[in-house]
Amino acid sequence: MSVHIDATALRALLSQMGGNHELQRRFVHDFVHLWSSRSQRLQKALAFPDAEEAHVVLLSIRSSSTMVGAVTVEATAAIMHDALREGDIAGSARHIDRLNEVGESACHDLAVMFALDL
Repeated sequence: MSVHIDATALRALLSQMGGNHELQRRFVHDFVHLWSSRSQRLQKALAFPDAEEAHVVLLSIRSSSTMVGAVTVEATAAIMHDALREGDIAGSARHIDRLNEVGESACHDLAVMFALDL
């Protein structure tokens, strides 16, 4: 496995997909290929600032990260989400570089594990 991906969560995702490996692979594929657009949406929402849009994007990142086992992505997004809920948009934005770093690493690891094209 990897430091960014939790194998237990991937097994749970497979179970949620009824044991269908192709459905699991498609979900992981979508996570990997949507990463860039989610990250860009979040950066824009934090820069604008649009707290409601940032909230929606962070929820999306957190839930999908949990499902694919991207533990470092979810943990970093949780820190950002907590700051946002406290009204600290600047505090949330301070973590965007780290989120992008762990997000890219998690996507790379998932792409290797599932033989996805990047």
